[in-house]
Amino acid sequence: MEPNFADNLKWFVQTLIIGATRGWAKGVILWNLALDEHYGPHTGGCGNCRGVVTIDSVSGAVTRNVEYYALAHASRFVRPGAWRIASTSDVDGLASVAFRNADDGSKAMILVNSNNQDHSFAVTWMGRSFRYTLPAGAVVTFFWS
Repeated sequence: MEPNFADNLKWFVQTLIIGATRGWAKGVILWNLALDEHYGPHTGGCGNCRGVVTIDSVSGAVTRNVEYYALAHASRFVRPGAWRIASTSDVDGLASVAFRNADDGSKAMILVNSNNQDHSFAVTWMGRSFRYTLPAGAVVTFFWS
């Protein structure tokens, strides 16, 4: 795993959250939810894979890892039963996925800017729009009713 938090966040969101759900996956899960500081318990396979959180085996302190923050972009705003809706993606280095929540019709859109420079764009829904400039390498989640 890359030691760079920003690069990892961008990869997890672009590949797992956006890529998987744009490919019609109904969910995203990571294999290790919680591991200790020695990546254990370990039963084989990846020897340096982190958990979503790391629990210190002595103090019990919990550290949220980059995987936690990647999953949070979706889990906080995309509710169970949500449907993926159309969004333009992979244009000028911007990847996105959008959802409509079944319970109240609210929308969530997750974007990643894989460019080396900031990128300005507009989000339009039902005749309303807003503009935003996403910094180079950044991830953002928009939520609206």
